[in-house]
This record gives sequence, C-alpha cells and structure tokens, in this order.
Amino acid sequence: MIKIVADSQIPNIEQKLTEFFADEYSLEYFEYDELTSNHLREVDALLVRSTIKVDKELCDHSPIKFVGSATAGINHLDTKYLNDQDIAWGYAPGCNAASVTHYVMAAIGELIQEGLFNVRQSVGIVGYGNIGKRLYQMLSALNIPVYAHDPFLTHSFLVEMDKILTCDLITIHVPYSTEGAYPTRELINISHAKDLKDKILINTSRGGVVSEDLVIESQDLIYIADVWLNEPAPSPAVIQKAFIATPHIAGYSIEGKLNGTSMIVMECAKVFECFKETGLLENHSIEWPHGLENIVRDMHAFGFPLALFKSELNLKSISNVLKSISPNDLSNNFKDLRVNHSPRHDFNAYSFKEIVDLDESINLAFLNSLQNL
Repeated sequence: MIKIVADSQIPNIEQKLTEFFADEYSLEYFEYDELTSNHLREVDALLVRSTIKVDKELCDHSPIKFVGSATAGINHLDTKYLNDQDIAWGYAPGCNAASVTHYVMAAIGELIQEGLFNVRQSVGIVGYGNIGKRLYQMLSALNIPVYAHDPFLTHSFLVEMDKILTCDLITIHVPYSTEGAYPTRELINISHAKDLKDKILINTSRGGVVSEDLVIESQDLIYIADVWLNEPAPSPAVIQKAFIATPHIAGYSIEGKLNGTSMIVMECAKVFECFKETGLLENHSIEWPHGLENIVRDMHAFGFPLALFKSELNLKSISNVLKSISPNDLSNNFKDLRVNHSPRHDFNAYSFKEIVDLDESINLAFLNSLQNL
C-alpha cells in the first residue's frame, strides 16, 4: 500500500490516481497552512503546490520516497536536500503555459482597448521557454512585431536584451534565480528606468524578477503584474501603482491545474513502478460559448481578438477587486482571491472551426495556431 498525502487544493487527484496507478494506495489531504513534519511520519509520497516549502525541516525523519509539486516552478523545493536524501522529486513544467499565455494576451487586449497599445507596436519577450515560445508564435500569427531573448538558447532569431528594451511592451517569462551565469533576481531594475520610459512591462514570472523600487519610482511605466514580493502580503503601494494587479492567478486555469495534477501523479506512479499507461486519455475541444461574432468584430476593429481572451479572463475586474482591499486586510484577502479564482478554460481548449462561416477573411493562421499551443 502506497501512502500518499496531498494538498487539498490540488484538483482531481483521486481521479488521476485511479487512472494512472496500477497498485493499491491510500490518500489523505492536508490544508497548506497546517502541514507539519508530524503529518509525514508514515508517508511514502507528498504532493504539494507552491505554498509549501519542502525542506529538511518538513521532511527529516520521514520515510518519504517521492515529492511532487503540481507547479511549473520549483523555488519552494529544496532540491539539494531531496537529492542528498535520495528522495525522488518531480514537478509540472509547462503545465500552465497556455494559461499564462492567455493572461498576457488578455492583458494586451486590455491595453489595446484602453488605447495604450496597438498591433503595429513591438513586443519583447524575455525567456523563450514553454510560455515565451507560445507567445512568440501567437503574436507572430497576428503580425505583431515580436522579439525574444534567452541567453540559454542559440536560435538565430533570438536577440540581445538591448533590443528587447527598445520594444514598446516587454513581458517576462523566466524562473527566479540568484546564482549562475544569468541570475534573474531584479533582472529588471532601477538601472533600466530610462529604457522603460513610456513603456509597458508585464510580469507573470516571480515578484523578485522586477525591482519593485523601479515600479514605485517610475512615473511613466505601465506595470502589469500577477506576482509580487512577499506574497501573500505584497506591498499595497506597488499594488496601487500597477495598471493591472492580480493575485497570482495567471496559471490558474482549469486545464493548467489538471495538467499539473496529471504530470505529478504520473511521475509518482513511475517512481513506485506502478504506472498504468491505459490512463492516458484523449482531450476533446469545447465549443466556444461566448459568440464567435465578437472575435470577428475585434479582429476587424483592432487586428486583435480582445473578446477571445477577455471573455474567460477579465483582468481589469480582478484587479479592481484586489485594489479595493484595505492594506490591513491585504494578506488574508490575497490568499482568498487566489483560492477562489473563478474557474476558466484556456483559449486552446475551445474549437473555433465555425468562425469561417461568419467571415472567410478572418486570420486563419492565428486561429489555427491556437489549437497547436
């Protein structure tokens, strides 16, 4: 019997265990703010989110053989400790890439609607990984000038950071790091103030990647952020200074969460050598419920499908709620807003095949790109 404990906020664990486990198991849930080392005295596998710090303090003197995090990042995992203890670990890179891409496209849509950006202006992407690559492909399909920078890759079309800083809109998609050849802590900082004059900066990576001093001191930077220093108690001043401020929900789509669950449960099953391959199921597209004519309208009016992204993710509305919270209540309400974020699908979960019947001149290259991301 494989004993598993899991964060209660990870969705569909029981279903995925049934699909992928060939051996018997037991499952117990915990609340992320209540887990202690005492809960792990007789546990084989621990499944967490980014809200749990997995380290020696939590795991020492436990029989844990596997730790899985249903997240795209691993800053909360002490991987050196886990490796030294021969504890296998896994996470879910790319699980919410489409969801974060959706967030950035929705943010661009808000900017276009407010007259702060248009499709003739340029976009610079920092980080050409799971998210950066999707954004690059989508923006290119919309004929928006787009450039990407990633010092770890050698693709001929990638550009230097200096070129990115000349773009009208810069969006960041890198892991947080303090060491190595290219640390990302305060990657964008006060030294870039002149480069960012009258620019737009979107941060969905980690709060520490952008200097919040830069955000506070800048008088002409349009800042959009989903991540903050000191979460879940971010700076009220930075929240208010942002054009759009959201409570770390960019990756919180239905598909993003389910992908994360599937990936760590599969990895867990493989570690315990009980993976059931018959559990792999084919995904089916959902019919778009919000009116295809709205997408056609926006493509003609703006060259950009505002409704496609805003229908499932109204960032200004979410931002208004976060900004309305008093500083004294911000910490508790930040957590509540994140946990209770309204369920939403990724854009590529839908089928748009009927849109050609409305307008044969529609940008099919872009719509086709949606299904391939």
